Amino acid sequence: MDLWFSSVFLVVGLFLSSSAQTPEECKPLVTPLSMADPSVIYGRMNLIMGYVDNGIFNDILKATESSWVNMSMSTSSPNDLVMAQLYKMNGTCIRSNLTLNIEGDTAKSQSNFTFQLMPNCDGCMVTTVNSTFMNINNSLQKMNFSSPTDKPEINARALYLFARGMTLEESDLEVFKKQASCLGFTREPDFHYNPENEFCKEDEGVMIIA
Repeated sequence: MDLWFSSVFLVVGLFLSSSAQTPEECKPLVTPLSMADPSVIYGRMNLIMGYVDNGIFNDILKATESSWVNMSMSTSSPNDLVMAQLYKMNGTCIRSNLTLNIEGDTAKSQSNFTFQLMPNCDGCMVTTVNSTFMNINNSLQKMNFSSPTDKPEINARALYLFARGMTLEESDLEVFKKQASCLGFTREPDFHYNPENEFCKEDEGVMIIA
């Protein structure tokens, strides 16, 4: 019996050591890309997979049926990026619009939202998002979300994988999971799109951020 347990722990240990990424392996996976030419991400992309480190937003992501974003250049400045997002949660369509100012490899909004591009596959967009929300209960009410909080400020860090299409190769998903592991997300994704779910139409639903 002792030999059996020893063998099991040895196999598990070898698996964990082989699946964990070293700092050298992580560096090319999570080094932010330049945003000098944001046109490469212009247009619509669908959310395929995602992680978030905050409990409330984790629940929101798990309740999300589908989501897509449309990136475009702002008409006011070539250094500004407009991000329109639509997502369906519990059958309700939610919309948000953000204007992000590009500074080096980071895009920032006036509402404490920062966005970076990670290395990605062809036809993909991998992003890290850091955000701070004040008085989030107002937005939760608009979303018909029943998890209020008494915290005046909510901070969240997220990692998302978007694609031009509705599916990706398994090899692309595995690379994304390695990126997630490098950034501390060692569990299964909080969101994995089911192609059977429909997407919200443009201009459909309730606006929560504009």
